[in-house]
Amino acid sequence: EFMDMIKQNGFEPGISDVTVSEVTADGEIASKLQVMAGSPLLKVTRVCTADGKPAIYCEDYLEKNAVKKEYSMHDLQLPIFHFLKTCCYTESYMDLTQLRAVVADEKVAIALQIPAGTPLLKMEEVDYDIAGNIAFYSEQYFVNEYFEQTVLRKKL
Repeated sequence: EFMDMIKQNGFEPGISDVTVSEVTADGEIASKLQVMAGSPLLKVTRVCTADGKPAIYCEDYLEKNAVKKEYSMHDLQLPIFHFLKTCCYTESYMDLTQLRAVVADEKVAIALQIPAGTPLLKMEEVDYDIAGNIAFYSEQYFVNEYFEQTVLRKKL
């Protein structure tokens, strides 16, 4: 989870700028969530901070009909996994994540308070529940100065 990741890298974690909106799935998001284009979605954006400075910008998308109970902004200020469990009555069991280097576009640059064109690590993540159903899709942008990424590969 982001808060643990920030803390493990020696910074004080925090969350700022949480917003929630209802959107419709464009072709790309619909494909990731395996829903019809135009399907109603809940989009949650948040900025995670390291020592008070923006470190991660995250956009989470889930089907609107997955939300089973009323929620508050407090529910959304906690990790998305808490929201899934308490408001959607499901849990993330596994995820498939694609990592790649990108440069910050204007929207991400504003959110992270960095110049447009700054190199970032982007993770595109599809999370699944224990039954193999898609729980949510997430796009995450990491400011390089706060994180070190390590990959362990093992041949079996």
